[in-house]
Order: sequence, then structure tokens, then C-alpha cells
Amino acid sequence: MRTYWGILLSCILLSGCGAETLNAIELRPLSSYRVEQDPEILLTKQTQEKLLTYCERRPTDVLPERRAMVAEVTFHHPLYEVLGSKTVKYFAAGDERYLTCANSNELMERTFAVEPIQAYEALEPERFQESNVVSTIEFERIDELKAVTSTFNLNETHEEVISDSVFRYKTPDTGAIYVTFETIRNGRTLDPIIEPKLYPFQSGENEGYVFLTRRADDRLTLQIGEASSLKQLVLPNIYEAPYMKVDPKEEISLKGNHRELMKRIILSDRPIEGDVAEETSLSLSKTYGTVLEIWGHVRRPVTNKMSTRPAEGETRLAVFESDQDTIWLDGPKTQELFDALSHIQPHEKTSTAVKIGDLHLYEELTEQSFDVWKTETELYLVDQHTSQSYELPGNDYFQVIQP
Repeated sequence: MRTYWGILLSCILLSGCGAETLNAIELRPLSSYRVEQDPEILLTKQTQEKLLTYCERRPTDVLPERRAMVAEVTFHHPLYEVLGSKTVKYFAAGDERYLTCANSNELMERTFAVEPIQAYEALEPERFQESNVVSTIEFERIDELKAVTSTFNLNETHEEVISDSVFRYKTPDTGAIYVTFETIRNGRTLDPIIEPKLYPFQSGENEGYVFLTRRADDRLTLQIGEASSLKQLVLPNIYEAPYMKVDPKEEISLKGNHRELMKRIILSDRPIEGDVAEETSLSLSKTYGTVLEIWGHVRRPVTNKMSTRPAEGETRLAVFESDQDTIWLDGPKTQELFDALSHIQPHEKTSTAVKIGDLHLYEELTEQSFDVWKTETELYLVDQHTSQSYELPGNDYFQVIQP
């Protein structure tokens, strides 16, 4: 038995029993950011790192309905806009303090209960005035279509805003509008044709527009959002028709505990006459052909569910720098490289290897850098932070580089 344990210990120490592999990816917070915040607020480097560290935890909280939003800061990648940004908001609710975090590619903010942060606690008392927020979205009818056309720079030759379809909305709290669609045709309700859509909004007072347009090819488009982030849903060809009328509903309020009919669109091969507001969709479809109902439902974040960060949508970047050139790996090559580094053989570089450059990995607001060494047949990476050396499997990542 003593001999057995001796052999086992030797295997462990010498890593000779089976192939040893490691995950070489150990992305670390960026050393610098481009910070966007109120000019009167000064955050030390330590405080910035503390905020970002909170954002990497697993969220377990939701914001109280009575609260004050004290401050907001957005961290941008200093070099590559494609890698996005992270927005952090600081809230006060009585003696409790909360952060919300959202990466630029995420649908929902994530919420964390935190210890008071002195840089924010020292701000003027007015920022800590609390108010009640509710899970309600209010829509206000807009008749001046030019305002929408100019706000979103729409080309009226190719895209016409449909009258009676334009509303300005306000969303006072974190969550999303869950939009579903029902099609009634010739007296019966069809199986779902358009996939439901989730339109998220962040904490605080958000304002934007929702409206319909008809494109030059006669297709309808549902558009919702702000000038900086307009989301579009082009409806299938089944909803093309020479005549169309939007049910002129004046006001809508989505209260968050049930879905509500937001808009009806009547589509027909012949003119649509008179007031359709009092007629049922079933009756209208028998007369004119097709009715599209657009339903909305406010959804609030739920602890450990809607608050969690999504599993997909992360943007990664790999950049190789040498004395001669800078190379940005394309999408598939970047994925291959990350896959290789997540299951790689540790190996000391040979004395004949020559340094040919530096490899920088980026994902959102994190980075990792390697020295790249090469012989005629091998490629080695040495982590600049840990000095751990790895042998990279043969690949043409840097095929333009000569040893």
C-alpha cells in the first residue's frame, strides 16, 4: 500500500500520469477605462474597481419600489468600442444601498445590495430624496409625425410613418415590455406567426417612441426605442395589404400584472370605412380579411431569473502586436483561439524560441496579455501577469509572421 501511494504522489508531482491541461484564460479588469459620469463626482481608482467587482457577483436582489437614484457612471473600453460598456447606478432606499449593473449587450440590469460607498454618500442630500416607482408604462398619442421622422432620421421616400400608430412612452422602472401578436383572419384566430419580443428598459425615467412604418416594399415595421437605440421588427409578408387602418386608441397604460391590447391593425384588399373602435377583431376580420392585434405586458426583474446576465452575446477580441504589424483576428479565429487557450498544455518555452510580439485578449471590460515566442515548429505564450508558459497547438493564427 505504501508503494501505491508513493507512485500516486510521484504522478501528481511530476505530472507524468496522463496529459495535464490548464485553462490559460484568466481575464483581468482593465487597467484603465474611459469613464462617463457627473463632472462633480470624483471616483478613485479603488472605488471604480470596487464598483466593477460588485458587478461580477451573482445578483440576488431587486430594487425596492421606494428609492432614490443617487448617481450613475458608465465605464467604456478605452480602445475598442465594439467591446461595449458597463453602466452602474447607485440607489438609496432608507439605510439600504443598491447597485444596478448592465453591460451594453445585456437585456436586463442586474441588482446588488451593497455597503455604502463614501464617494456617493458625500453628495448633496437632494440626491437622496426618495420617491415611489411603479411597474407601469404610460403611452401618449402623438399626431405630429414630422417629430418622429426627424428624431429617427427616417427617409420618407423609403419608409412612411403610419398615422394613428405613434405614441411616446415613459417607463419609470426596471423591466421590459413583453409584446405578443395575435392574427385573426376571416373569422378565426391563426396559430402564432410572429415570435413574441422582449423590449427591455432600464431603471429610472426612460422615454421613447413606439410606431409603425410602411416600407417601400409594402412591408410593415414595428419600431420602439429612443433616438440612440431604436429596435425594429419587420412583419412577415402576410401583413401586406393595399388598405390598412390602425385602431385609433388614445391612451394605453400597462400596469404590470396583466397584458393589455395596445394596438389593432386592420388589413384589407378594399377600403376600410367608418369607426372600427367598437367592433370586435373577429367581426372586422370577417368583413375585411385580416386583423393583427399587438398585446403588451410589463415584466419586472425577478431575483435570480430576469436579473441574471445572459449566457450569450459576449464580444471577444484578440489583437496581436509586433514591431512590424498589428493583427486583429477575425471572429472564427478569435473563437478558435479562446477555445484552444481554455484547454491548453503548459510547457516551458525552449531556449531557441524568439519573441515575435504580444497577444492581447479582450472581453467586455477585461483583458489579458501574453508574450508570444516562436521556433520553426512551436508557438509559445507566456502570461505577462503570472509568467506561466504554454505551448499553443499548431495553427495559422499568426500566419503572416515569420520567425
